Amino acid sequence: MKRIVTLLVINLLVLSVFAQVQVYPLNNIPEKVKYTGSVTYALPTTTLKVTVSVSKVQDVRGYFADYAESLLGLTNIIHQNRTHYILNSVEVEPLTTADMTNIYRAFTSNTVIAESMNAATLAPKCTYPDGYLMTYQTHTASLPEFFKNYADISYTQQQETFVDTKIIDGVVTQVPANHTKTVSKSFENKAREAADAIMKSRKDQYNLVAGEQETPYTGEALAIMLSELKNWESNYMSLFTGVSIADTIQYVFYFTPNNKLDQMTAFYFNENKGLIPTDGTATDAYTLNFTPRYKKLFEVTELYIPESGFITRNMQPVCVSLSHNKMVHDFGVLNMYQAGSIFVVKPSAKEPFDINQVGVVF
Repeated sequence: MKRIVTLLVINLLVLSVFAQVQVYPLNNIPEKVKYTGSVTYALPTTTLKVTVSVSKVQDVRGYFADYAESLLGLTNIIHQNRTHYILNSVEVEPLTTADMTNIYRAFTSNTVIAESMNAATLAPKCTYPDGYLMTYQTHTASLPEFFKNYADISYTQQQETFVDTKIIDGVVTQVPANHTKTVSKSFENKAREAADAIMKSRKDQYNLVAGEQETPYTGEALAIMLSELKNWESNYMSLFTGVSIADTIQYVFYFTPNNKLDQMTAFYFNENKGLIPTDGTATDAYTLNFTPRYKKLFEVTELYIPESGFITRNMQPVCVSLSHNKMVHDFGVLNMYQAGSIFVVKPSAKEPFDINQVGVVF
């Protein structure tokens, strides 16, 4: 008998320490609930913000590509105009959002807890639509000015020397004469002149570095002249090799993995088409994979309804990776709510309690 009385005293002390709180699933609330203070909240979950950086590369064939090997010995050149795409990077950022499959309503008669419920701030962003696609261009490239505006003179002046017969003082005399005429340049001649400009630039660079010039230039002046000569050589070289220009585009997706952390397709990317917003082929798929470091302690089905405390969930580490065919990119370990355990928090009846610590308030 004495032992029973002791247990009753302990129970009364416990009830005086913890507040009376009842929590129901939102779709299973009784018609009549005694308590007046209430709040609706969802368990926290983790949404992944995936940022994909893609370059749209345009290869432009050089004007003198046909003469690149014969005049300069170049073989690694752009042979035809084409557009292709390069996947630069994929970044993943975890965000805390609302788990719309686990929404609860908490009731209390305790004034301290009720005040905390009323003071709870609403979440600024509860959810993101899965697969939401936002794009923005971070860098727009254009053809180099020299390449775009290059126009060689198509005609040249050519002198012809011949003997002209004249009568001077009654004597027939042959005198030398010159005649200048304008002739059209062949395309090969234009290419040779561009190649000669490259060779001249290289020779001038060599003379400057070797110190064969008569004037003792300062280091700064020498650096400026070498830079200009290299730029000149590069400009003319592009007429043979061609140029590549790239527009960098970033795409932002939001993905909320389910509570089982099943793998999910993040996006489709193809070298010829770029990033494909809609469904693509299996070979173009990039898949997010999740491997929890620890097992969950228990599930929500093992909780009692109504609970006399706030139902909440903690985060646990998850190894996240992105796979494409046989290639795998590891993002490392991210803390995610989906891998956490669901448990009950019993707040004190005498101390303020922050409801935002247990869930996302609506």
